[in-house]
Amino acid sequence: MNRPLLAICDTEKEYCRRLDEYLRDHLNLSFEICSFTDTEIFKEFVKEKIPALSVLSQSVYMALSRGGIKDVKNILVLDEAVSFVNEDEGQEEEKNVCHISKYLPAGKIIDGILDFCVKIPENIGNLDAERGPEKVKLLGLFSPLSRCGQTAFAVKLCEELSKHGKTMLLNFDSFSMVTEIMGQDAEEDITDLLYYAECEEGKFSVYLERIKRGARGFDFIPPAKTATQIKEITFERIKALTKLLSDIAGYEYIVLDLSEFPDGLCDILRICTRVFTIVGESREENYKFEQYTKVLSQNGYDDVLANTVRCLLSKDGSYGGLSTYASEVLEREELVSE
Repeated sequence: MNRPLLAICDTEKEYCRRLDEYLRDHLNLSFEICSFTDTEIFKEFVKEKIPALSVLSQSVYMALSRGGIKDVKNILVLDEAVSFVNEDEGQEEEKNVCHISKYLPAGKIIDGILDFCVKIPENIGNLDAERGPEKVKLLGLFSPLSRCGQTAFAVKLCEELSKHGKTMLLNFDSFSMVTEIMGQDAEEDITDLLYYAECEEGKFSVYLERIKRGARGFDFIPPAKTATQIKEITFERIKALTKLLSDIAGYEYIVLDLSEFPDGLCDILRICTRVFTIVGESREENYKFEQYTKVLSQNGYDDVLANTVRCLLSKDGSYGGLSTYASEVLEREELVSE
């Protein structure tokens, strides 16, 4: 795959080295990254190859602004001064130039790069992850029982799956606790990602990188806030999103925690590689499960029932025990190798 080029140029050698290393480790877009600590070498380089995106220190940018980077566009300037007087806003707008403080934490520099990529009018190149050699495994969780520990189980499944491949968790519970469980708060959520994917699919990888959160070895998209928003996430939209996550972002395992009732729930379960349903032992729990299976059967979803794995979770609340159980279930169903 021909990857777009991201060039860094800063004459502070240690800063340039650290930023290069951080971007390679944490900017999960398929940029080819190259770094320069000599302004003249960078000037000669861009005569032969124009970067898709250039991250330049303010001093380098000022040194090159008078003809040294005439053909270079998409420049993120790392401002070194407390205040910066822009003498030619028109030229900067034409060349797609943005500014951010050089002395922000490295994670904020990445946020600045992602925001800049979103604002660039045209797609700057193929930033998609390489597709895996095997078809994605789409795992659904749904139970007619309430407060049954399904989200905690979904998190543990993802922890175990992440040991075998790139894993994404999508939660569909209103006022979900998943962000609290993961210790990750967020302003944008899955409804924003769906909107962006439908409007600007060419920049899906950039929007995904900006919105997703990661912890415990896997990624998750912050869930919608309310049941009304969840009901608007239809089967077709979920199908399209999981395809993008697989084909463009390279996820090998996608876990759907279906605690609410998105439109087309049964069809969502039908496209899953496997469906995990938490069951209980009490008379009430057994009755609810029987009614759930009857509804599926009466509506022609016997294939979903045949693909369902019943999971009886321990009542002692042992998180370590849940991890062991998740690992055993995945191995027994041959969803991961030992």
